[in-house]
Amino acid sequence: MKNYFESDEVLSLFWRWRKQLIIVFFISFIGSAIFSSPLFIKPKYKSFAQVYPTNLQKYSDESATEQMLQMLESDIIRDAICSQFELDSIYDIEKDDKSFKALLYKEYSENVHFNKTKHESVEIAVLDTDPERAFNIVNAILERFNIEVKRLQDEKLKEAVRTIKEMMVIKSSEIDYLENEINSIRREYGILDYGSQVKSLSREYYRLLARGNTKSGKVDRVKKELDNLKKKGVEYERLSGRLWVARDSFNGLKLKYEAEQNELQRTKEYIMNFVNPYKADKKTYPVRWLIVLVSVGACLLGAIGVISFMDRINKETLA
Repeated sequence: MKNYFESDEVLSLFWRWRKQLIIVFFISFIGSAIFSSPLFIKPKYKSFAQVYPTNLQKYSDESATEQMLQMLESDIIRDAICSQFELDSIYDIEKDDKSFKALLYKEYSENVHFNKTKHESVEIAVLDTDPERAFNIVNAILERFNIEVKRLQDEKLKEAVRTIKEMMVIKSSEIDYLENEINSIRREYGILDYGSQVKSLSREYYRLLARGNTKSGKVDRVKKELDNLKKKGVEYERLSGRLWVARDSFNGLKLKYEAEQNELQRTKEYIMNFVNPYKADKKTYPVRWLIVLVSVGACLLGAIGVISFMDRINKETLA
């Protein structure tokens, strides 16, 4: 019963102040409708794209999507977009203002958003008073992302190419040195193929000895060649082994160098579009009905609070 009488008292209060509440309702409704109109709040249009990262090199434990978000939020892309579209003039920020960059970046962050979706794609959304410009900014961000990722990856590739080239020069010098040493042994000692020469000369030497031709000059010649093999054969084999390894290493470096060069010259895309950006034909901001609803509700609540206070004072005065 107490709740009933309290409800009855509230309804009675509204009835006594109905005219004032109706006036507050209409004033707040008209006022919020006017102040939320394009005359006071410029409507903003939203253009967005949903994309997947592709061909990104892994630098840490981060996913490709997280790497993409970091690049999109970087100052390189932000400054490039601000400069390309002269956003300072669009946002009415004076360049001689002491807080120029802080104000510009604040406006940028309020109008340009990057979000990771539940499907591991990235949504790029741009709000602008001009739907054409919002559409162009989204496309420019995608293009700039490709440019900056390629630049960073090319820097890594160029560094790798320089390192490989330096290693090839060192290896080429080693090959030249080994070839000179081997050629010197070949000229001075007549060693061409250590293994086959040892076998053939040994057979020839023992064949001559078996025939009893120990006093012939042919035996001395064969013995001299065997002595040369004994003296420089091991060194010749060691140098030949090193030369084989050095040439194999040089060929591997050359293949890697050519692969890195081809990668540098290859045109790659680092974005796969899932939802392409488009020019909005309907404004996104402000939501006028929500502004009107909140404004009217707030004004009515404030008015009810005031009339309740005044009604209580009136009752206390009469008492």
